[in-house]
Amino acid sequence: MDSIGLVLSGGGARGAYQAGVLSAISEVAMRNGLENPFLIYSGVSAGSINAAIVAGFPGNFQKATSRLTKLWSEITTDSVFYADLLTLSRGSFDWVADFSFPSLKKAPSTARSIFSTTPLRSLLTQACHFENIQRKIDYGNLQALAISTLDYDSISSKTFFQAHPLANPWDRPMHRGEKAILSVDHVMASSAIPMFFPPVKIDNRYYGDGCIRNQSPCAPAIYLGARRLVAVGVRRKTDTWYTYHHSESGAPPSLARLINVIFHSVMMDGLEADIQRITQTNSHLALLSDFQKKSLSVREVDCLWISPSVDFSKLAIQRSGEMPRLIRYLLSGFGSLSESSELVSYLLFDGSFCQQLIEIGFADGMKAEEEIKRILSP
Repeated sequence: MDSIGLVLSGGGARGAYQAGVLSAISEVAMRNGLENPFLIYSGVSAGSINAAIVAGFPGNFQKATSRLTKLWSEITTDSVFYADLLTLSRGSFDWVADFSFPSLKKAPSTARSIFSTTPLRSLLTQACHFENIQRKIDYGNLQALAISTLDYDSISSKTFFQAHPLANPWDRPMHRGEKAILSVDHVMASSAIPMFFPPVKIDNRYYGDGCIRNQSPCAPAIYLGARRLVAVGVRRKTDTWYTYHHSESGAPPSLARLINVIFHSVMMDGLEADIQRITQTNSHLALLSDFQKKSLSVREVDCLWISPSVDFSKLAIQRSGEMPRLIRYLLSGFGSLSESSELVSYLLFDGSFCQQLIEIGFADGMKAEEEIKRILSP
């Protein structure tokens, strides 16, 4: 089957951009008479939220993306995590106690985090219709949904997937695929930003944000049978070579700047490198005959990569005043907010900021209308 896969990378509040791109894709699909263009969905971090909502939605792709954009345009910090004084104080005190008085601990520490994501769990419970996943697979309207996480025990990527019976698990260096009945826990784990959001326990192991060490975000969709891919990232192509926008000549890096750079490196969006590998593989395979290709385990994958046309870190700093005061106070303790721009763009769950990202995503998607039409064509 010539299945088309949708790959969504992660990035906290930047996930709103993907909602805009998906809205544009649904517009193009509708014009071409395609109600459900994708059979395979693969998501990481915020991308796992978007993938789960769209894949499990009871209606068609157009209705699903409409619901998704509405959710992002109305999102608030309080609907994602608690940012009150009590929660921040408790989370910060736990970290300080662990670092300052380790010998006083009588039992292993519970999973530490600065914020509580109880509101996000409630939001996802209402927005994600996991009960529809298997039903849509049985009816042939869906082939697979894959959600990638970081396994804190093995320090490797693990992708949980729910798929048709012929889909097999995989075991590659630093990346495993495991069949599962997907639930809110898997999405919560995939989007658990380290230190800020708590790790999630699944089958007696703890998991965190799937962006960490995820060098092949397209791999799960390909392993599950996708021959064509649409991949939507949350960083500009030029951001692969990271240049700090706010540094002063000769000034030593502040703690905020160091955290920003480390955060940018750890929470990697591996789409660019992955797409480059796919393109190189395709070019090598194009030199072989059909007979020679039959003996190989790799295959050509037609892919389209859509990424932001603007720098979301700069946009986030312009709107940083819309963050809760306590979060701004917390981040300012490390240095200026402009030096924490990367982190700010991940945590700025504000309806007006997300609406701006949705509009940028829709515009970027429509710019790629001809490419989208080509890759979705039967």
